[in-house]
Formats: sequence, C-alpha cells, structure tokens
Amino acid sequence: MKSDLIKHIENQINKTLHLKSSFTWQNVSGGSINNAYKLSSKAATFFVKTNTISTFNNGFKEEVLGLQFLKSNGVTTPKIIVEGAFETEIYLVLSWVENCCETNEFWQNFAVKLADLHRHNNIYFGLEYDNFMGQLLQKNIFCDNFETFFIENRLKPQVKLAFDNGLLQTKEMLLFKNLYKQLTNIIPPEKPCAIHGDLWSGNYISSLNNQVVFIDPAVYYGHREVDLAMSLLFGGFSNTFYTTYNEVFALEKGFNKRKDIYNLYPLLIHLNLFGKMYLKSIKTIVSQF
Repeated sequence: MKSDLIKHIENQINKTLHLKSSFTWQNVSGGSINNAYKLSSKAATFFVKTNTISTFNNGFKEEVLGLQFLKSNGVTTPKIIVEGAFETEIYLVLSWVENCCETNEFWQNFAVKLADLHRHNNIYFGLEYDNFMGQLLQKNIFCDNFETFFIENRLKPQVKLAFDNGLLQTKEMLLFKNLYKQLTNIIPPEKPCAIHGDLWSGNYISSLNNQVVFIDPAVYYGHREVDLAMSLLFGGFSNTFYTTYNEVFALEKGFNKRKDIYNLYPLLIHLNLFGKMYLKSIKTIVSQF
C-alpha cells in the first residue's frame, strides 16, 4: 500500500476517534476483491479494506449502508469507524472482531439471530438503493412479488451479462426462459423480509460469548430461503444451525429441492467473475426444472 494512503487512513482514524495513536499494519485474508489489513495500536485494533475507485466508483458507501441496515434490523455487525477515498483509492475502517471457535451454542445463537433478522418485514421486495454482490452491481428495484423481483433483478441481469461475454449460449438462454415461467409454482409465497443476501461461511464471524457478527452484506428485502440456500452453496454450516432455525422459524416443505433455484444467482455471479468452472452446475440446475 502507498505510504500516502497509509498516512491518510491513520490520520482519519485518529481524527474520528480523537486519538493520537501510531499503528502497525498486517495483511489478512479479505476475499478475492479487496485488499485487507489488521491495523493495531495501543488504543484499539481495526479491520481495513481498500480498493480502487475504478472498481467501486461510489467507494464502500453501499457496504456501510448494508451494515447499517443489518444493525437497524437487530443483528450485530462491526462498528463503522470511517469510510472514504484518497486520490484513486477507497477504504473502509471497521472495528476488529476476533474470530473464536464455533461451538454448538454459537450455531444455535446464529440460527436464532438469523431468524430474528428474517422477521423484519417490508411491503415490497427490493431496497431503496442498488448495491453489490462481489464487485457486480445488484439491482434492487421494488416488486410486489418475489418471483418477478428474482427474475428481473437477479437472474436476467446476470444471464444477459454471461451471454454477452460468451459464457452462456442460446440453448441455455432458452432453458432460463422456461424456468422463469415455472417459478410461481416452485417458490412458496412469503412476506418480504430483511436478508443478508450473501450468507456464506466467509461472511460471518464467531465472536466472543458464542455470538455471531455479520459482515460483507448484500442486503435487501427478499425471500428468507435465499439466505438459507446460500449458506449451503459452499459446504454448508453445522447441522445444529439448520435444526435450530427450523425449530424457531420453520421453512415450508420442499426447501431442499428449491435451494438450487436460489443459488443460481450466486453461481451466475461466480460465472461472470471467475469463468466457466461454474457453468456445469448452472446447466444442471436449470435443466432439472
């Protein structure tokens, strides 16, 4: 990282928190898109992520809004310290949350917290602003039913992007068109509810006292099965998590058959970001329905 950017971020932290600290920087894992660091001082420890304005021309503002959305709907997130830009770079500074072991009590608490989040309802599916899934734009235009929202805001934009880039062919486009006609009969009706939107194993932290901290959201008011399906896409969580969730907020029968439909969206995102290794899974799911 450039020394000028380091100095700027340190100054912004000290200014925001009324500190006069010196800091130590350490590279940490932060996903495939952003640069991530652990920033330590005698006063406190922080998590810092950086990127370029060319990647997110609005900075990390949508992520800040997403964290605020989650917090306002009753779940724990890292504290937002400061977000901004310096020359061609953008940055976000959050409080550091230490990762602890994942006990059965943690998984039970996690499931209860997620169910609590899902009980916060809205009139329409969508959100007042667009945000991102990975580094791809996520449209959130309001709809009064989930099937229309899912088709128009989730599947169609990613299918078009994949087709335009030669990742999907006409035959796959026809399969998706047939799928669109069937979604009303596949997805059970539910009220729009607050969801994390990108709930895989990299987007939560097991913190002290067996509590869950939610990070890296792609929030909107959606169908709660989206979060449960996404949690299963890359290996799944503990069985205790799913058992507890169903005890406190039971899913409609048939979820295990429907989950692949919801996961078409993150799989299409991965296809568009990382290439054809995800194409086989997409074709298999669409062909089944």
